[in-house]
Parts: sequence; C-alpha cells; structure tokens
Amino acid sequence: MTLKAGGKERTLLHTRYALLALMIILVMTPRLLTAQSTSVNVHGVVVDPRGAPISDVSILIFGEDNTLVARVKTSMTGDFWALLAPGTYKASLIKVGYEAKTISFSISGDRLHVELGEITLDYSLSVSVELRDVRASCLSTLRIPVVLAEKGSREETVTLSASAPSGWTAGFYLGDLEVKSIVLSPGQTLKLDLVLKVPYNASGRYNITVDVLGYTLQRRVITVDIEHRDPQLVTSTYLSVKASPGSTVSLDGLEITNKLPDRTSGVVFLLLPSRWSGSILDSTSGNNLYKLSLNPGESVKAKVVLQIPDTAAPGNYTVGVVFRGVDPYFESKLWLNVTVVKGKPLAKLETETPFLNTYAGRSASFLVTTRNIGEGDGVVELVVKGLPPGYSWRIEDLNGNVISKLYLKAGESRQLKVVVSVPLLAEPSVIPFILEANTNYSRVSLPLNLGVMGSYSLEYTTQNFYLEVTSGSSATFQLGVKNTGYSSLTNVRIEVSNVPRGLRVNISPEVVLSLKAQENANFTVTVYAEPDVSAGDYYITLKPLADQLSEDQSLVATRQLHVYVKTGAGAVYIGLGALLALVVLLVAVYRKFGRR
Repeated sequence: MTLKAGGKERTLLHTRYALLALMIILVMTPRLLTAQSTSVNVHGVVVDPRGAPISDVSILIFGEDNTLVARVKTSMTGDFWALLAPGTYKASLIKVGYEAKTISFSISGDRLHVELGEITLDYSLSVSVELRDVRASCLSTLRIPVVLAEKGSREETVTLSASAPSGWTAGFYLGDLEVKSIVLSPGQTLKLDLVLKVPYNASGRYNITVDVLGYTLQRRVITVDIEHRDPQLVTSTYLSVKASPGSTVSLDGLEITNKLPDRTSGVVFLLLPSRWSGSILDSTSGNNLYKLSLNPGESVKAKVVLQIPDTAAPGNYTVGVVFRGVDPYFESKLWLNVTVVKGKPLAKLETETPFLNTYAGRSASFLVTTRNIGEGDGVVELVVKGLPPGYSWRIEDLNGNVISKLYLKAGESRQLKVVVSVPLLAEPSVIPFILEANTNYSRVSLPLNLGVMGSYSLEYTTQNFYLEVTSGSSATFQLGVKNTGYSSLTNVRIEVSNVPRGLRVNISPEVVLSLKAQENANFTVTVYAEPDVSAGDYYITLKPLADQLSEDQSLVATRQLHVYVKTGAGAVYIGLGALLALVVLLVAVYRKFGRR
C-alpha cells in the first residue's frame, strides 16, 4: 500500500508538472504567434555597376531611433536576408573597394515578405575622362582632364599609368607636378591632366589606355586622331615677288616662331632653283641665320635675299625656307614664289569717292582701285600722308586683311579700302590728305578729303530733381549738365517754363559760352515761394539749350523739377490765433443766448 500510495503521489506530481507546462505553453503560444506574425522577411541583392553580384558586403540595419537592429552579409550570389518588425529602416552597405551607400525602406505589418530588389554599389574609385575622342596635329601637346573621386568609406591608394604609342610621352599632372600614385581620402575629388606630347612623325588613329588602380582597376580608352601637317613655324608677310634676270630681290616680313610648348633647336636654310643663290638674314643685326634655339613663343624676324642669275628665263620659280628641328625632330617649310619677268611696273590710283564725311570718333572708308599699267609685274607699296596728329589709317583688301604692299601683274588691278579713323574729340573740319603708291620705278599720289562732322549731345548729370522750400523764403538747387557729344557746344543755357503762380525762378549763370566735349557745367536754380502760396507739390520745367542742339535733342533732355512748398511758422501762428478767437466768440454767444 505504501508503494501504491507513493506511486499515486508521484503520478499526481507528474500530472501537476504536465498541467503547468501546458499552461505555460498556452500562455506563451499567442505571444510567439504574435511575434512571428509581426516579423517580415526582407531580401535584397547587391551588384556592381556591371550587374555582377558582390559577396561579403556588410549590411548594417538601423531602426527609427538609429539603433542597430540587424547586421548581415551578402552571400556568394550577392543575396542577403533579414527578419525585421514593421517600421522604417536605414541600411548601410559597406565593402572595401566600393562606395559607402545608405538606403531607406519601410515595412508594413500586412506583408510577410519585402523584396528590396537589386542594389547597385558603384566602385569606391570613380574615374571620369570627359574627352574620349580627340583630334590634333603632330607636335601638339594635349591636356585631357581626368577626375578622380573617392566614394568609399576609407582611404584608397591609387596608381596611375597611361600606355601611349612609341615616340609619344604621357603622364598625369597636378599643375606642374607629375603624379604617379596618390592617396585619396573618403569624399575627396581630384582633377588631374593627362598630358600627351605627339611626335612629328605621328599620323592616323591611336588608342591611349588609361589605367587607374586602387582596390579595383578602372580602365579608360581615349582615341586620338593625329593629322600630319607642317607646324607652320615659318611665316612671311609676302609670299611672292617679281624679279628680273640678274637682279637681287629682298623679301621682308619673314618670321620664325617656336609655337611648340618646349624649347626647340634647329637649323634654317633655303631650297633654291639651279644656279640661284640666296641667304636668310636677321632683320635686326643683318647677320646670316643658320642655327636657331628658341623658347616657347619666341620668334626671330628675318628676310630672304635672292640673287637671280642672268641666265634665268622668264617664268615662275619656287624658293623654300626650311626650319629643321633637332629635338624634337620636325620640318617646317614655307614656299615663296618668284616670278622672273622683263619690263617695269607702273602704278595708277583711282577712286569715285574722293570726298567722304564722318563723325568724330568714327571711321571713313575710301574705296580705291590700284592698277599696274606698266609692262612688268611688281610690288606696289601704299602709304597715306598728310593726316593731322591723332588721326590713324590703315589699308585693307576687300576681305578685311590689313596690307601695306601688294603684288600686281602687268595690267592687273585690285580694289582696296583706305580706312581713316577720326579722334574722339576732333572738331568739325575738312582734312585733305593723299594716298601714295610706290614701285621701284614709279610714284603716284591720289588726293583725298575727309569731312569731320560734329556730334552734339547734352545731358543732365543731376539725378534727383526734388527741392523743398518754405513759403515766404527761397531755396537753391544745383543742376549739373554734361556735353556727352564729341564736339564743343556754345551758349549753353537752361530755359525755365511752366512756373506755378506764387513761385519765382532764377538761373545762375544765365549762359555758359562754351562747353567742350565730355566737360561738365553747373547751374544754380533759386526758387522763391511767396508768403501766401499754398503748401503742396509744384513742378517747374527745365529744358537745356545750346546753339548746336536741335529742338528734339533739347526736348529729350527736358526734366521736371519737383518743388515741395512747406507752410511757414508765421502762417501757423496766425491760423492758431484765428481758431482761438473763434472758440472765444462761440463761448460768449453760448453764455448770452444759450439758456434761452
């Protein structure tokens, strides 16, 4: 019995434990079910700019109070999962070699799964090359901007390199400093220049490969089209000349300029027809030029002297001026044309407009025809003579090119423009001058006349046309005028009109006898207000006059002077006294008759 009793007690004890466990399960199950029902499975995929999955990306998820609620990593396929309660979250995605990125998303309680889709992480190192297709010529120096930006969360060491064709030089520069490797801090942007120096023998299409190596390799390809052409370091004002057998001719205006970015050295020489001789002379010293060494932008002025053999037959010949560089190597050639003829050139000048008018500060253009009425070709030199000081001139062809000499074949003619500029402050007058044409065998002149007309204008310099005056007194107003034309004005004065009753106006001085161009003058306007004039606003018309101004010009400059009249203190006291007497009278009448 005891054993049985003990067995019942153990059975009852086990039953109690089972009931207690069941009660605990019944109590906790709703909570567990509620927690499970309010948790949402969040999924996303992290990929690079090419769409490839990125593994081992650390994803930190923060709640609305910026507390960390989850930390996950992407799988080999770039996927990640997180179990989150409904709410608003921010997820920070971090991996070395990629940009630091933060996304925001919200989860509602009516969904069991939220798909964030693909999240693209750009590389931490951004490389931007704006110029991908470039055209240039040989011997040129190209500067191509390259922008580096660090979008990651840590420093990144970047190595730069550029592969260029043989004979080229390529490098990255920050100002004048060459950069091969650099450390970029998070958020830092750096602009460099890829400097390419193209050799003389380059021609055609080339690819320049730019490699920027950090945590990842960024490669860019730049296409450069190179045109092989003469660098045109040799130029001349005159490209042709006429000569006769056995003569010596000189072509001035030769200039050799280093248009390259670096110092260059070389030799200069002539390519001559058979049996011809010649030399290149320094225009300053007169010495022969052969070896040259020029800094960038530096130039040498020279001239070519040619000796034509007696046996030279009439016809056209070419003479080459060659500048051959040593380092870097190049050849720049200029071809001159020499026409060997028999006979002499004779110049003739003609115009249909020998007299032109213009205003001071402007230009007049005379159309002139220059003819070679001789039997031989030749150079005609043109010059203007007889203009007063301050006047300038130039001679242009019909394309606007400024010239001083021209080559005319026998019987040939050409139209030119003689442009004369008049000084800004020139007074009206008639200016006679001549155009002269010279050859080695003749000299002719063409008389011309320029009529300078006046340009007249007068304006007020005063800005505020407002004056206050007290009745029974006067006030003054300073009125400034300026001759804004380009010729003098005489008898400058101010005409006053529309003066209101009770006001008087006086102008001092009454007249300015002469006012030169761009000069100022001042008038004092005195306005007197009669004692009985009412307070208020009045307007007076002020019109500037001068002998040279038209009525329309004066009307345009006319202004209204706004005069505000204030009441004087005496009038105020009189008014107050009258008001007080009226009050006393009303009180006396009320006492005498009011009670009745």
